[in-house]
Amino acid sequence: MKKIIVALDNLSEEEIFTFLNKWPADSKPTIKIGLEMFCLKGPEFVKKVYNRCGADIFLDLKLHDIPQTVKKAVKSLAGLPITLLTVHLSGGQKMLEMAQQQAEISLPGVSILGVSYLTSLGEDDFSQIWGIKPEDINTAFQRLFNLAYSSGIGGVVCSPQELELLSSLGEKHGRKLIKVTPGIRFSDEISGGKTQDQKRVETPDSALGKGADFLVIGRSLTKAENLNDRIETLKKLL
Repeated sequence: MKKIIVALDNLSEEEIFTFLNKWPADSKPTIKIGLEMFCLKGPEFVKKVYNRCGADIFLDLKLHDIPQTVKKAVKSLAGLPITLLTVHLSGGQKMLEMAQQQAEISLPGVSILGVSYLTSLGEDDFSQIWGIKPEDINTAFQRLFNLAYSSGIGGVVCSPQELELLSSLGEKHGRKLIKVTPGIRFSDEISGGKTQDQKRVETPDSALGKGADFLVIGRSLTKAENLNDRIETLKKLL
């Protein structure tokens, strides 16, 4: 169940621990602490979650700045009990390389993940922000993924729709990247139009079938009417 990353967004600290206490102790997921929670609670909260739950932690900060600033930001996280950390691929190769190099020093064993395009973005956003036409979106993802492979970082965060492209590029580069996939919704949510702010979504079984190593799931679990049913559904797929 470590392949399931539970996003603790939009929850208070009390709600977070109430939710985590409901999760079966013998099948702990990976826990995602995002930018909002980190800004609100700080590094000590990361330690608190780890000490109380003992689960792997994905620190999703999506660092994006000039290379030296990102390097120093990674250095500032030294000692935190995390296993995954995000940066933006669009920060460029130098930024990615420096983040990776600093992580090897300050956060040994932590995988740096590059975020491609956010799953909240649709075709209109690609056109409005970058002037990318719908038929060129695949090429835009390819450019970012090539950066991930060439810079030496450990993995990529992308929607299920880009997983096959990412895997095909891995054959070209001769190495595999960790594939972390947000935009996951259960089939009943998709059919009912309950996808919130996500535009590029797929079901857990579809994403795993396309090669996802980790699935990021938030409100579909944290706000589930029957959490145990959702957990059992996921267990059958893993």
